[in-house]
Amino acid sequence: MDDDGLLQGFFDESADLLADFESCLLGLETTPGDQELMNRGFRAMHTIKGNSGMLGFDRIAKTAHVLEDLLDRLRKNEFSLTRPCATLLLHSADVIKGLFAQAKGEAGEEVKDEEMIVELKAFLGREQGVVGLDSPQPEGAITRDVVEIFPVAEAAATIFQDEREGGPLIGELLLEDQTITPEQLEEALGKQKKVGEILVQERAVTPDQLTGALEKQKLIKQKQDSATIRVSTDKVDRLINLVGELVIAHSMISQIVTNFKAERLPFLEGAVAQMDRSTRELQERVMAIRMLPIRTVFTRFPRLVRDLAQQCSKDVVMQLKGEETELDKTVIEQISDPLTHLVRNSVDHGIEPPEVRLALGKPAQGTVRLNAYHQGGSVYIEVQDDGKGLNREKILRKAVALGIAKEGDAFTDEQVFNFVFLPGFSTAEKVTEVSGRGVGMDVVRRNIEALGGEVTIESQLDRGSTFRIKLPLTMAIMDGLSVHVGDDLYIIPLINIVESIQPKHSQLHTIADRGEVVDIRGRSLQILRLHAILGVTPRITDPARGLLVLVEHGEEKVALLVDELLGLHQVVIKSLETNYQRMDGVSGATIMGDGRVALILDIPGLVRLASGPQVLRHAA
Repeated sequence: MDDDGLLQGFFDESADLLADFESCLLGLETTPGDQELMNRGFRAMHTIKGNSGMLGFDRIAKTAHVLEDLLDRLRKNEFSLTRPCATLLLHSADVIKGLFAQAKGEAGEEVKDEEMIVELKAFLGREQGVVGLDSPQPEGAITRDVVEIFPVAEAAATIFQDEREGGPLIGELLLEDQTITPEQLEEALGKQKKVGEILVQERAVTPDQLTGALEKQKLIKQKQDSATIRVSTDKVDRLINLVGELVIAHSMISQIVTNFKAERLPFLEGAVAQMDRSTRELQERVMAIRMLPIRTVFTRFPRLVRDLAQQCSKDVVMQLKGEETELDKTVIEQISDPLTHLVRNSVDHGIEPPEVRLALGKPAQGTVRLNAYHQGGSVYIEVQDDGKGLNREKILRKAVALGIAKEGDAFTDEQVFNFVFLPGFSTAEKVTEVSGRGVGMDVVRRNIEALGGEVTIESQLDRGSTFRIKLPLTMAIMDGLSVHVGDDLYIIPLINIVESIQPKHSQLHTIADRGEVVDIRGRSLQILRLHAILGVTPRITDPARGLLVLVEHGEEKVALLVDELLGLHQVVIKSLETNYQRMDGVSGATIMGDGRVALILDIPGLVRLASGPQVLRHAA
């Protein structure tokens, strides 16, 4: 393994261990005395200490060592895990996170690890009336059992110093000969200047140039980090087996074609069919590599809820379900912020203070639930609370006051609740540090729709609310219907299609303020002329001679006028934003089997157009 791979593996594993450590602490607050949780948390910190010490991250190892000692005494029942104790341990984990961020070269506030160590030792002294943690540790105490935990010492030794020329570092030799102490080596290393500092001192570069280079380095590092993914050996083994089957099928086809005779046609067809099956399975397996459990996102929320509840003087517990549900890596990375905002809103606006809940006959402790599950080729994520729910009448009055609704208009519950997604819309009586400014929910919806998903709300007054997010399984491949509009080819996501029809003249009407509509089983749906929206020359302008594709987003439905339906395809999604500006109504592109490029239509964006001008902003 190369140095970069080693480090990345170390950082990834440490992040998982810290998340597990926090999870154990939060679990122990609910079920004090759970020995399994206690031991698991201890093992997580022990591994972090060992790996960090072996790789040269001494500050991390030192902090983790003191924390490990406290945990060891805790699991031996020398004192109890009180809430202040749990808070201190969680803050210690935050310090270690900061040290890891610093180790990865990420800018941030100065990490006060020494202060945290002092605080941990003082806590132990208060709890036990003993001191002794300051006593010198035996040589090698921090790194004991390291080789068994992370047996890569030889590879790791070259990571942090560039003086090595195929031999041991000078510091290692001097330590081995007991010429110097570890403290003297650490002090000497602290005096070493970095390349950037030397270049500034020699006036080869200016401080501003150095700052710019450091920022560029940070961005490159972040990009590299996000471009990596951890894959189980089981998935890799399956891919290797499939590649072997493809090689065999290719060899069979080559032999048949080389000495082809008519009587061997059935063998050729069989070999081609085998290759087709293997290719499809290979595609599925490759896509499965990008699938990660949503647990990586969910695990951060119990801590968030605990801190927010403390800040808001509320008693709130977090319940997680469906953590093993898998999502595409791209979706996983982008769903965190919307979920964070929804959870924060649930704690701040949804859950009532304990005294209010008791007066309503509810338990003093409120509950926020995160649930993920697969259904119908999509992934659903629910953020649910048992709080006060959304006040339908209050939202409607606010909408009327803002001029986005008219007094006396009839609205469904979903339409009323959807007002909260409008920019600047808020019914909060006061703005808090957590929420209430009306600048978050519109971003939530926009981010989710950018992923090809949608968000809906269910709520009952004094019973609670459920925010339900629907997402595609993967962002890389989708099923779609290819259509012709003029001479151009477009893809309509199959997940949004209800049906396609060729209407009769009797079904077509024009309604004031809505334009052209088509009557479908007693419901009038607005017709969107795709050629007018996309700026292309159509072959057919009469809806009665063309075809209407009925699409939906949430409860909203519209009819798209197209010239021709071509068929169903599984397409690979390609982003356009790398080379072009974003275009409303278009979410991406794909390359068809004949080499043509087809644009993928953004159905949520087109549905929104039904209530506004049919004009799109084309890329410059």
